[in-house]
Amino acid sequence: MSQLYRLVYASKSTVDLQGSGVNLEIGRILTKSKRNNPKLNIGGVLYYGDGYFFQVLEGARDDIYALYEKIGKDTRHSELKVLTEGYIDQGLFGDWSMHFVPSKSQIRQLLAEHSFVRFTPFLFSQVLLQKLMVVLSQNGCYETQESKSNWWDRFKSKWKKQKAAV
Repeated sequence: MSQLYRLVYASKSTVDLQGSGVNLEIGRILTKSKRNNPKLNIGGVLYYGDGYFFQVLEGARDDIYALYEKIGKDTRHSELKVLTEGYIDQGLFGDWSMHFVPSKSQIRQLLAEHSFVRFTPFLFSQVLLQKLMVVLSQNGCYETQESKSNWWDRFKSKWKKQKAAV
């Protein structure tokens, strides 16, 4: 069995995806992902906000790179940029062939705590990217201020274990 690999990228949308709920184009992306990703044991999450796509892909490294190459040819977005990648001990999205978290989730609260008014993933620090992945893995739920310190301590501990294993 191959080691689990995570690739996180962002891109700018070239189509108008404004509106509430799951847009038709995003629905098409999700339908195709949910049909094809399980065949390759790839999991992940897709988020769209303020004209940017943000996607996390987890699976075997070669499969992830092959999928990323296909994604790069999709004309619904441009300016693809890998934000972080590497081997991981445990995936955050293993049960999701591809999941979509709506922009109305609590992502905005997380961004505000890091002084961002808009979702601009090309500017995010590695710490914010890690927090964003955790929030997305919780279906967009961001814990309250009171429980945040406990959440952050648990996250740091898990992240250190993953880094030490690499």
